[in-house]
Formats: sequence, structure tokens, C-alpha cells
Amino acid sequence: MTDELDVDVEAFHRDGWLVVRQALDQDRLEELDAAVRRVERRAVEDAGAGAGHGLHHFEQIDAGAVLARSEDFVHDDPVLREFICSGLVVDILGRLFGEPAVLFKEKINYKQPGGGGFAPHQDATAYRFVDHHISCMVPLDPATPASGCLYVAPGFADGQLPTDQRGRIEAATADRLAWRPVPLEPGDLLFFDSYAPHYSDTNTTDRARRAAYLTYNAASLGDHRDRYYADKRAEFAARGDDFEGERVRISISDDFLGRPVTR
Repeated sequence: MTDELDVDVEAFHRDGWLVVRQALDQDRLEELDAAVRRVERRAVEDAGAGAGHGLHHFEQIDAGAVLARSEDFVHDDPVLREFICSGLVVDILGRLFGEPAVLFKEKINYKQPGGGGFAPHQDATAYRFVDHHISCMVPLDPATPASGCLYVAPGFADGQLPTDQRGRIEAATADRLAWRPVPLEPGDLLFFDSYAPHYSDTNTTDRARRAAYLTYNAASLGDHRDRYYADKRAEFAARGDDFEGERVRISISDDFLGRPVTR
């Protein structure tokens, strides 16, 4: 299946990221779109009921509170489970790792109109238990500079870059990096190393910029997904879901720029 696609493994290992254009056909996109809408609908309904499946985070925009992220849903939807745990994405990751891949975590960032972006960071600072991962971004809506697409820069080969106390790439280092946007259309896939520097801006359009981010590690390093989510839930329970009311917390690192929900 992957032999039919332009998967430049050498370019990935050189740059730390790789776009595979039009990897998903329209039928698959429609299935994924419907599945993501189911996750979103359940998240909003469960929030109103005060309980539910998965792990969901909300942010405040000018229009009110909106869903910012859903996580830990792979066992709740058969369409998403099949897509995430087998088939095309896993096959490509096997080529990039040079061995089979195992799921580390899964999330959907909804980036509603006015939804916050992310400061320059490397995912490795927030991904515990394994020191190397590869993520696949699966856009469900066009990702453009206006809608808050990812920007990437060289630097992954240097490993962990200097960070500030919030876990973000320190400003002086970030300012020196050669950032470039990575526009994507539904059907494209973006693979990026956990040490690849990246950031995104606020969505300034009038529609959401939904994207799944699926993160894996090499199978030889073990299966840490359950441990990751247990650890994240414990940390959020101990420290709350905002940073003293200044910023909403959706990641282990303090890189999300969204506002806490007004209670």
C-alpha cells in the first residue's frame, strides 16, 4: 500500500518531518470526519453531564467555551481504532522507524475559530517513558497560515533545544530558527519527529481546523500508552487544568496559548 505513495524516508531522517500528499482517499476522509464528529459530540454531551469517556479539554474564546482537544478515545470508536492501530499510517511509521510502531497516544485538536495556537516547542519535553517518538498529523480541514497550520524548523538533529521554565523553546533560540509553514489539505499526512521544533498560531478563520495527532514509538521500546494516560490524569488531578488561571492546560508542557474557561 505504501509503495504507491511518495514516502521519502531519507528526507524524513534528514529534516525531521515529511509530508505525504493525498495519502487518504475521499471515502476514508468521510469515515474519519464522521468518527471525529462523534468524538466531539460525545465530549460536549459528557461535559454537560459531568462524566464520560476519553479525556477532553476546553478553552475560552470570545464567543464562549469551546472544545480544544480530545484524547484517549482509540477504544471508543471502531473506525478510529482501525485507522490508528493498523493500515496505512502504521505501515508508513514502520518504514520511518525501521521497525514496527506501537501507539503511544492519540489526540484531536479542534482549533475552533479564535482557538489558541502553541508556542514553539518540541514534543519530547512532554512525552515521558520513551525518549523518541514520531507523530502523524491527519488534517480533517484545510490547515493554512490563517487557520493555524503548523510551522516547522530545522533543529531536531540537535536533540533537546534549550527551554524556558514552561517547557517551551527559549525565545532567543526560537528566534534564530528558520521557520516555515506546512499547509495541508484533508488527505495529506504530516509525519514529524518528537524533537522537530514546531508551533502554530491562532485560527483566524470562521471554521474549525480539526486535525488528529497520532503519536507512536518503536515497538522494541515497549507499549506505554496506558501508563502515559494514567500519568497525565494524575498530574492534572494534582495540579489542575490551568496555570493559576492564566492559561488553559491541555499538555504536560505549558505550550498551549489558549485561555482558561471562565467559570
